[in-house]
Amino acid sequence: MAEERLIDDDLNKDKKYRIRKNAAGEDELYIDETPDVENDTLDAVLFEVPELSEDDEDAAVLTPEQLAAREDARRREEEQKRLIAEECLAKAGALYAQGDFDGAMYNLNTAENTVGRNGEIISLKTKVVTRRFTDFSRYDDCAACADAIYFCCTPEQKSELLSLSAPLESEINKLEEKAAELHAEVETKKSERRAVFGKERAKSVKWFSFTVVPFIACLIVAIAYGSVMFAKQDGTNLIVAIVFAALALVFFVATLISSHKMWSAMRKYSLNEKNSSTRIGREYESLISDVKKLKNLLSAIKS
Repeated sequence: MAEERLIDDDLNKDKKYRIRKNAAGEDELYIDETPDVENDTLDAVLFEVPELSEDDEDAAVLTPEQLAAREDARRREEEQKRLIAEECLAKAGALYAQGDFDGAMYNLNTAENTVGRNGEIISLKTKVVTRRFTDFSRYDDCAACADAIYFCCTPEQKSELLSLSAPLESEINKLEEKAAELHAEVETKKSERRAVFGKERAKSVKWFSFTVVPFIACLIVAIAYGSVMFAKQDGTNLIVAIVFAALALVFFVATLISSHKMWSAMRKYSLNEKNSSTRIGREYESLISDVKKLKNLLSAIKS
């Protein structure tokens, strides 16, 4: 009865009851208050398994230890790249200060190829490309810097570049003035040629009409008489058909010649309206493109 009272008094679904031998050698119930030890805590975590990308097919065949080792190697490689980039960037800064722009650019390109673009690299590269904002003739490089500045440079880095950009604005204004002068010259020459080519085109159209109309007329007559050339026994229809067929052939040749001249005249008139068809026009287009690249650079710096 004592054991039953013990059980009744201490009955609790959350308690654990065990059986043990008492001092008299009899079995008795007791409450085991030893806390449960989770199985997960028994396994010591010896390494951290890295997060895996869904596209990482190699991970499926690697053990956790191998994955951890691979991640560690990757971190060491990234650290090595960072150190190389920092060294190249430091060299580039020193060479830039000495005026060795080619050497500075080589080191900047090495740093960029190692760790990718960043604001520090692009900021210095812009200074190198523009020769401390004194030479803007490397228009394609300026355009490349402009694209990178938008996405890589911090407001502080852009502000530094902006403080140096006064010569850039001056260069843009100078090129725009030159472009305006070239545009006026291009349009003047176009107008002069337009008058000449316009007359040539009108003349060629007229000669084409003078040949194609008789050709069509003679061809119709030749076909008409040719269809009834044996209607008369004296052969009159046959003779007429042959004569007009010969005339149609002559006018056909003349039409081919006149059509070629007309096509050539129209092509000249059309090409005259394109800037790319003349040296001065191409020079104007190139200048406009260069101005646009420098404007993009200035806009990126001010963004």
